[in-house]
Amino acid sequence: MPGTNLLSDCPTFRDQGKHMERLKPAPDVIDRIRANYIFSEMTDAELQQSLTHLDVTCYAPGEIIFQQGDHATRFFIVCEGVVQLFRTSPMGDKKVIEILKAGDSFAEAVFFMGGNYPVHAMAVDHVKLAGIAFQDFNGCLVNNVSLAFRMMGGMSRRIHGLVNEIDRLTLGTACQRLAFFLLEQVQAEGGSNASTVQLNAPKHVIASRIGIKPETLSRILSRFKEDGIVEESGHMLTVLDVQKLHAFQAEGLKNY
Repeated sequence: MPGTNLLSDCPTFRDQGKHMERLKPAPDVIDRIRANYIFSEMTDAELQQSLTHLDVTCYAPGEIIFQQGDHATRFFIVCEGVVQLFRTSPMGDKKVIEILKAGDSFAEAVFFMGGNYPVHAMAVDHVKLAGIAFQDFNGCLVNNVSLAFRMMGGMSRRIHGLVNEIDRLTLGTACQRLAFFLLEQVQAEGGSNASTVQLNAPKHVIASRIGIKPETLSRILSRFKEDGIVEESGHMLTVLDVQKLHAFQAEGLKNY
């Protein structure tokens, strides 16, 4: 059943006629929200006002959060788990647009544009989301112009970062793209050498995200392991040579 109550603070919720229950967010949820760029510059009073409009929902692995073309009514912050955003072509081809982890937000751009969700959103594993309805959040912004401008500034910085990321993930070689993806994971873990990171999505999803075939990703990753750049154990990957990954990202290797 959609929106299964996996945790005590995860009420079942859907826009399509389902019962909605608002509970006081748990401390870990509040921490994730506070760290997100939308809420990071809010005063304590502004944050508390926003939290009164918040809903926390859990999704099972593979569950659709919303579909491409659905009427957009809210945006979300990932509190736990991994969410993938993807589009499908008329021929049924799937392209992963973004892989989101705890602390990331999505669908906030539609808040300003209105209309329908431009992508599908799906839970990759067990996911806890904090959602806020556009109508409720609009009330917060109408009464606080300063907050509205701070939010737009944060969105502009994020869009600029995404444009740079798209360049790195589409214009480089397959080796450069995978190197960049792994370096992103290392940076998220603190950026040190010999960093152990968790692959936050299946390899075929990561391959789609960086625009290469799954077999190409597996081949390059195998070469990385043979050359002592990474070690792999299940979903855990230890990057042994961050500097070499940086070199691959900058130059690429034709024989990879």
